[in-house]
Order: sequence, then C-alpha cells, then structure tokens
Amino acid sequence: MGRYLLRRVLQSLIVIILLTMIVFVIARLSGNPVDLMLPMGASAAQRAQLTQDLGLDQPWPVQYVKFIGKAVQGDFGQSLRFRAPAMELVLERLPATAKLALVSLILAIAAGIPLGILAAIRYRRAGDYIVTTGVTLGQAMPSFWLGIMLILVFGVQLGWLPVSGDEGLSSLILPAITLSIVPLVTIAKVTRSSMIGTLPQDFVRTAESKGLPWGNVVRRHALRNALIPVITVIGVLLGGLLSGAVITEQIFAWPGIGSLTIQSINARDFPVVQAVTLITSTIVVGANLLVDLSYSLLDPRIRRS
Repeated sequence: MGRYLLRRVLQSLIVIILLTMIVFVIARLSGNPVDLMLPMGASAAQRAQLTQDLGLDQPWPVQYVKFIGKAVQGDFGQSLRFRAPAMELVLERLPATAKLALVSLILAIAAGIPLGILAAIRYRRAGDYIVTTGVTLGQAMPSFWLGIMLILVFGVQLGWLPVSGDEGLSSLILPAITLSIVPLVTIAKVTRSSMIGTLPQDFVRTAESKGLPWGNVVRRHALRNALIPVITVIGVLLGGLLSGAVITEQIFAWPGIGSLTIQSINARDFPVVQAVTLITSTIVVGANLLVDLSYSLLDPRIRRS
C-alpha cells in the first residue's frame, strides 16, 4: 500500500508541474496585457516602462522560474485588473464555486446511482428503456440551454426561484440542477453498465441462493463491487464540474471563480488566470488521488499490483 501511495503521489506532482508549464505558456500566448492597460495613444517609452514593471521584458524561462518560486509560497502576484493579490481574489470566490460543485455532485450521485441500479435490475424491460431514454435526452441537452430554460420557467414565468447571484439556498437550486445534469447522466450510465456485468456473477447468485432478501443482495454484494468504476468516474467528473461551472456561473451570475476567470481572460490578467487554473487543477489532481486510494481500498488486488 505504501509503495502504491508513493507512486500515485509522485505521478500527481508530475502532473501539477506539467500543468504549471502549460498554463504559463498559454497565458503568455493569449496576448500582451500592456495593450489593455495603456490608452491607445501611449508612447513606446510608456509601454516599455510598464512591460518592465510587470516583468514581461525578461525571457520566458526566467519568468517561469520566478513564477514557480512564488507560486509554491502561495504568491501568484498582483492582479493586473483588480489591483489585489491574485491568490486572495481566488480564495474569496472559491467557496461559492466549491458549494455549487459539491451540491451538483451530490444531486448527480443521489439520482444517478439509483437510476443506474433500476435500469440494470430491469435490464431490457420497461424500467431500463425509460431510464436509458431519459439519460440519452439528458446527454443531448446542452447545459447552457437547460439553464436558460430553468430561468425562464421557474424564475421569470413562475417566479418561484431567484435567477442570479448567491442569495441563499433558494438561489443555489437552479444552477446546481443545471450543473448536475452531465455528471448525473455519466454516473447513471456507468452504474447501469457495471451492475449489468456484476449481477450475473457467481457470488451474487450464491448470496441469492442462501435466501437473502433481494434488496440486501443488490446493496451488499452486487452494488459494492459495481461501485468501483463509479467511484473512479466521480473523481474525473469533479474536474468537469469545476470547468463546467464557468458557463453555469455566467448564466446565473454566480459569484464564483468561473465568472472571475472569464473577466480575467478578457483582461489578460495573467496572475489571476494562472492562480485560478493551478488551484483548481491541484484540487482536481488531489481528488483523483483520493479516488485512486478509495479504489484500492475497495479492490485489494490494486494494492498488491
């Protein structure tokens, strides 16, 4: 177990290092922030002075080394637009995005796993066809379209729920539903497929032949083994939730890091873009590491591999 853990931690560190390089290069290829920070009639001397003040006159390798040296200390520099520490801006917005992503994931798990189980135990029957059809429709439905439709129906026409901002639990419902559709569909499909492969196994038939209630056989024997790929895919979905939150937060004016990212990209605010990307990437890598460890706990063969 110790060797497996060490190997996965080292792999995660390598991924994070590669991400820092990719983010650093893409941020600088996106354009020069000096063009947006100075007026149209700025002189060459003013441009050169601002470029020097921002440290953009130095070679990229030098900039990268300085960036990494400060980043490991939690210092991503000053925001070029908001004139505040980039790390502070991200940490102010992160709780809102984390809350939205967590609620969306809970909704997806709470609905996706039961739907997948229902489809599997009713395989090639009415229940399976209904769930499969619903999952297919959900997969084909763009999240931004669903968000707009929810706003029009429940916010504008019925007036039941707020459609923008973070005003409490009621304002979380519509964006959480919008963001949960994609992971719900994925979880339901993976659960169904895994359960269909698990239910005919000998250990399930043996438990059933002992006279155990069918519900206990499904929960304690079939579902536990079928959950291994489901847990794995949940870790992958976490990254999709964080990235998908960008569109959802724009639609519902949710004050999270998604809207902050859009504003920073438009302003070519390197420090904030780098801080958002690396912090969320680190969270995703960490979540995948925890999922891999959970996977090994469920399947002892992985610990010995």
